[in-house]
Amino acid sequence: MPWFTGRAHAARLSARRADLVMVALVALAVGGCGGNMKVATDYDRSANFAPLKSYSWREGTPLPNPLMSGRVVAAVDRELAAKGFTKVESGGDVNVTYHASADKEVDIQSFNTGGPYACYGGCSTSTTVTHVTVGTIIVDIVDAKTDKMLWRGSASDTVSDDPSRNEQKINDGVKMMFAGFPPKG
Repeated sequence: MPWFTGRAHAARLSARRADLVMVALVALAVGGCGGNMKVATDYDRSANFAPLKSYSWREGTPLPNPLMSGRVVAAVDRELAAKGFTKVESGGDVNVTYHASADKEVDIQSFNTGGPYACYGGCSTSTTVTHVTVGTIIVDIVDAKTDKMLWRGSASDTVSDDPSRNEQKINDGVKMMFAGFPPKG
């Protein structure tokens, strides 16, 4: 019978490991809820970005808060400077503009309690419904001579009540947008 006792002990340990894995997965999922930034880019595949070295800003659809609007412009300026572009007041090789919008969305999260295989002692489900504001920033780069769109990047994430968190999200989003800029062939 000792082999049977050993197997039962191993089965209990295996079930505990499964519970721990489930707790870790839920913790990762819940912890990751704040980092839902979506970033996308697209560009004209026939465009030659190599000769483009300077840019000028053109009016877009800015944020209503001039402080945050300035932070978006500063983040784009920083990324373009890191890519070797020079900002000029007018007459740049490309025109850069950004558009901002905010939409209300509903975030629904449900969590189940109980074991991974059965609900010994009962199970329960908890659901929370939260109304969130999702902000989107779109950056366009247009050929100044032809007025043809060359590149577009966008970033979307939830808007915080904390201006410093929003500034960090702007910086992160713009950095991620320009990670592969200028496109290679």
